[in-house]
Amino acid sequence: MKFEYINRKYTEKVAELMEKGYYLNAGTMAGHQGEISKIDLTNGKEIVRVLLEHETVYEDNYDSDVVRLIVGRSTETRVRPNEATTYSTIWNNNLEILSEELFYEIGRRRGHPEDKWYGTKEEAMESRKKRYARRRSETERKEFPEAAYAKVLPFLRRQKGCKSLRLHEIEGVTKCVSRSRTGKVVVSYTVKAKGKVYGMC
Repeated sequence: MKFEYINRKYTEKVAELMEKGYYLNAGTMAGHQGEISKIDLTNGKEIVRVLLEHETVYEDNYDSDVVRLIVGRSTETRVRPNEATTYSTIWNNNLEILSEELFYEIGRRRGHPEDKWYGTKEEAMESRKKRYARRRSETERKEFPEAAYAKVLPFLRRQKGCKSLRLHEIEGVTKCVSRSRTGKVVVSYTVKAKGKVYGMC
């Protein structure tokens, strides 16, 4: 789904509340806390915020960019409906959550980072697996023979704790050629010695 779908879901949440008799509470919508958008509504007794925010969540050893759609009730005791004072701030992190929906970023069009697709957590995880598998298939690795070890020995001896490293302690030298998201070819080298891996520019 595209962001247009999230816009429509956001609109539906606001419309649902308005159908129940809520109307805009303009006095609490000033200021910005980093959210994408917020709309405050009231029925004269309470204030409910419909909030759209971007967040990075860490789940299953991965980080994911999500858009979070929250409907929450204000818990600020000094903020009252139908008033506009200097105390009329509703803090997003203090809302009593009534409902919440997460839209996970699945991908974006190459060369157009603003053109994103969203879906469920499961769809995002599946997309990530496919992306990683594709990157692995696009990555070429070449192991150098032992004759090349002497060329990397000076580099290794400049690394912390390797000043007295000997040639026979080098376990391998690898060249890795891969493509970035933009299609740029990236070449890197790694050297393994005494159980540790060192990256070379």
